[in-house]
Amino acid sequence: MEAAKARAFGKAFVAAVLDSLGRTLCAAPTVARTIETWPGDLASAGVIFRLTAGLHALARSQQFPMLHALYRDAGAATVPDPVQFDLAVTQALVLGEDALLAWLRGPTQTNEVARIAGLAAVLADLSAAQPLPCRILELGSSAGLNLNLAHYAITVGAVELGKTGSAVRIAPRWSGPSPAAGPVMIAGARGVDLCPLDVAHPGDADRLHAYVWPGERARTQRLGAAIALARRHRPRVDAASAAAWLEQQLESPQLAGERRVVFHAMTLQYMPPADRARIDRLLADAGAQASPARPLARVAIEWNAARSDVEVLVTCWDGRPQDGTTTLAARCHPYAEWFDWIGLGRASPTRDEPGN
Repeated sequence: MEAAKARAFGKAFVAAVLDSLGRTLCAAPTVARTIETWPGDLASAGVIFRLTAGLHALARSQQFPMLHALYRDAGAATVPDPVQFDLAVTQALVLGEDALLAWLRGPTQTNEVARIAGLAAVLADLSAAQPLPCRILELGSSAGLNLNLAHYAITVGAVELGKTGSAVRIAPRWSGPSPAAGPVMIAGARGVDLCPLDVAHPGDADRLHAYVWPGERARTQRLGAAIALARRHRPRVDAASAAAWLEQQLESPQLAGERRVVFHAMTLQYMPPADRARIDRLLADAGAQASPARPLARVAIEWNAARSDVEVLVTCWDGRPQDGTTTLAARCHPYAEWFDWIGLGRASPTRDEPGN
């Protein structure tokens, strides 16, 4: 099933890895048993993703020459035959089982900065309607790379946002109308994560790289550039539960003339239902206090309930009658390779708030 999804996204090498794991996982019985007895939904917890990231980490470490050679050529036009895959993967499963178990125990830690294009496009449309500086609060920040969006060069449709000439350039394929042109002002950005990573530590940076699909050189290079930038412009990420942290942040006075924006991307699936419901309540309560001088917005890039599409959902509060209406602004690739943009003014239909 996971291999079929990878093929549908055009990831032939990843699909071949997953096929091989299906044939060879018995070589690591403790790993296999951990997956088979997982207490919850495997997809929501990203369990298979954790395993493939662990394999990628072993390949990057060069501890296993066959696996390293296999992954080194992951971007080639043809995929090696199944025998090569099975030999390399089996060796890694047998000799690297303890390391792979550690990857299964640890949380999924992706930090795909390309997703920030969706937030930037939303902020451009919001700023066109009401030009206010935005203060970003991100839930599930990982290493906080998205918090540096003001330092990135971002192209969304025909519109250029962010910092021209940045080493981090984000330009997803874009269909539909372009967002509004004009500056997006960022007053500040702060995030939270249960287990935040610090890219100043090589092991944490390596962990992020392992979660990039092998062979995706453009993503790897962009991640490397974002990590280098984060070492100069250190993002602020607190270690805490997202719901408890958000409650504390929303209790802090909001400056007049600033837009408060709560952002999360591919995060809700890892949260307990009670935390998702609490976040919904917190935002609804804070939204009831919003005004034109102190507006609040929620921007979510998340799977829909059927996990058939990743959607960009926007909810705004500013003291008007339509407050709390959630708009489908776009659909996008899970790793933001493309956006099918609808926009805020033309979006249809409306949805329940993310997490409901």
